[in-house]
Amino acid sequence: MAQEKTSLRHQQQDGATPDTAQQLLAAAAALMTERNTIDVPVADVAARAGLNAALVNYYFRTKTGLHMALVRRDAAQAVADMKKLLASGMPAPDKMRRHLAAMIRTFFRYPYLYRLLRALLRNADSKAARELTQFFSQPVVETQAAILAEGVASGDFRAMDPMMFHLCVTGACDHLFAESSTLRYTFGVKQIDEDLCNRYAEAVVDLLMNGVVDHRRA
Repeated sequence: MAQEKTSLRHQQQDGATPDTAQQLLAAAAALMTERNTIDVPVADVAARAGLNAALVNYYFRTKTGLHMALVRRDAAQAVADMKKLLASGMPAPDKMRRHLAAMIRTFFRYPYLYRLLRALLRNADSKAARELTQFFSQPVVETQAAILAEGVASGDFRAMDPMMFHLCVTGACDHLFAESSTLRYTFGVKQIDEDLCNRYAEAVVDLLMNGVVDHRRA
């Protein structure tokens, strides 16, 4: 055991840099995107980064640790943007449109993200699930609930169960990226590009907003 720890320290000194952890995360993200799966071996991640596989264990301890770090990296900006959106003075309908479009663009940028979230949240009692809920899932739910409440108070939205809304939103925002193989064979879509992402965001936002808007006001 002591010899193994010494070996890892030498690898850190000889093969690693302050950016090594980020290199490994970038490699994992690239492989998950290219292969359209989150089941990427640790050895492949290290090879893509040009690093020793032992460094994955050094920085992240386990494959789950690597996945958690990747979710944290990818979700950090989305959470920060949600906080700014809530603090803005724009009307609730505009806030919701921006929030929904931003969720879809986040999944476009990180097409493996929702699958990672589902896998990590599968065991609701695990430490990973509790951490994920605290730093990502809960802020998303609270943002949506707050915007819905603002919209109801202003008369723009009809009353809606925040949990039902969240489930509908999450499924809709990820569906384009989760069903890429179906798109290929049923619609001839070979690649989900930015134009398709924008068209999908516009369609989803239109459908969901028509569901939540209080049409009696119109």
